Amino acid sequence: MRIYQSGDITIPTDQNLTELLHSSAQSPALPESHLIAKDSLTNRSITIGRLRERAGRIAAGLQTRLRPGDQARWAIILPNSVDFLEIVHAILWTGGVVCPINHALKAAEIGHGLFVSRPDFVVAYGPTVPVVQEALQIAGKQLAAQGVTWTKPEIITIVARASSSSSSLGSKHLHIPDDFYASERLPAPHYLDTRTRLATIHLSSGTTGSPKGVELTHYNFVANCYQLFSRDPAVFSPRSRCIAFTPWTHIGNTTVPLFLGPWSGMMSHAMPSYDFGEYVRLIGSNRATFFQGVPSVVLQLASSDDVTSQYDFSQAEVINVGGALKKELRDKLMKKAPWRLNQVYGMTEAAGYVAYQRLGESIPEGATGRLLPGIEACLKKEGSTEDAPEGGPGELWIRGPNVTRGYAFNTEASEKGFPMPGWYNTGDVCTVDPADGTISVVGRTKDLIKYKGFQVSPAELEGHLNTHRHVLEGGVGPTWDESQLTELPTAWVVLKDHLKTVEERKQALKDIHQDVDREVSGYKKLRGGVWQIARLPKNSTGKILRKELVGMRDGLCSLDEMNKARL
Repeated sequence: MRIYQSGDITIPTDQNLTELLHSSAQSPALPESHLIAKDSLTNRSITIGRLRERAGRIAAGLQTRLRPGDQARWAIILPNSVDFLEIVHAILWTGGVVCPINHALKAAEIGHGLFVSRPDFVVAYGPTVPVVQEALQIAGKQLAAQGVTWTKPEIITIVARASSSSSSLGSKHLHIPDDFYASERLPAPHYLDTRTRLATIHLSSGTTGSPKGVELTHYNFVANCYQLFSRDPAVFSPRSRCIAFTPWTHIGNTTVPLFLGPWSGMMSHAMPSYDFGEYVRLIGSNRATFFQGVPSVVLQLASSDDVTSQYDFSQAEVINVGGALKKELRDKLMKKAPWRLNQVYGMTEAAGYVAYQRLGESIPEGATGRLLPGIEACLKKEGSTEDAPEGGPGELWIRGPNVTRGYAFNTEASEKGFPMPGWYNTGDVCTVDPADGTISVVGRTKDLIKYKGFQVSPAELEGHLNTHRHVLEGGVGPTWDESQLTELPTAWVVLKDHLKTVEERKQALKDIHQDVDREVSGYKKLRGGVWQIARLPKNSTGKILRKELVGMRDGLCSLDEMNKARL
């Protein structure tokens, strides 16, 4: 087997995330007064010393009042906030496993997250309690249908209590921190081997299908922190400041603000939801240095005429993006602030990051960074264990200290994800420079749609599509929107025979579009439209040929003519 690398690194196997919180990447160590996080939800701020103190005392209260078992699973459903940071560390401190679920999802989607993670406890933002209660019922029915015994947990509220009008239990919910703030910290745990200690179960679609629970250990996260700091200590430093708008439930915004930030001294200002006007205002007031280059935000920054003159962007150093930008857009963006464009590549199954471009490092056009130290990669011919030609392209398989051990309660998915022991198949088609481990992503074999950084499962949308009264059968795939630099979830359907006229079929497509959108969260909506086709392209085994679907856009569509012309 031909293996590609970009350096080695030693990762301790007995340092857990609570111990990481109490250590420092810096020498001398950070002072207790060093600011680590702020938020716009509660207007709180917290230093590294206060984080250690409050997380430890909340952990003691949780342990005393609830008596959770070792490795108990805790679903947390709340917006980005200082409270989010505290409760994650408090749960880990008790020996628990954090199961983060986006608070903005629909009840059915939160229910699927609960079904996947089977939590023993649920911590939820007060205003979400009615939706979470509905989600618990959904998860309970799904698990019962599979013969799984699960006791639905009571909801513990955080940040804001549930209103008595929106919850039948109202003020009866226990509340964090009020009901759990102990007088002293819980003693910090120590484990001889953190490679076997679960830290989180993160939702991810893996290489195909509905979201699955990715098991990530303390060792995985500690490793990714060490890897990132080793690659770029100048960026991950006490002088770095970031406005964090991507949900902290998303792996792309977990490792850095929750673990690497407190360890390295980097400060994150947490936004509970994204708003461009508020975002640029916070950039100015915080004098941000580090930026998340989500495609839609890159477009807004590049296209805005006055934000960088109206607000203080003078400290901007680096903006991370996950793929090449067209020259015209890149040139416009680079004129806005003194930042450098940084290429990064990662996934949930790697606890965040796989490749990262160091500040000031030059890499070839189209590359997405160099492999982080300690990660091994190989390139395989699609659907086989045979090596691709040296340098590729080929399917990228990875192995390393930050790579998941598998999927929670899903042996079949774990076996599919790891075609050979220890090697995870990313489903991305890549090239790798044999000399220095620089990766370029040139395609995908996995059935996933990437909408503005979020993974959308075609199979999940097809579940809604194929139960619609007007649909004989349908498929979902991506269409590219150049104006937004993103893939759009798009549906193709064979309509039932009862729709006779063109007008009936047009209205049916609009009904399908509206009905599916009503069932899913914003990032999963069918922004590429619903298109009528005569038949679904399939291979001999019945699998939908999604690459062929993308070109089938000459029939009737749910979109108006202006939106159709964009695609």
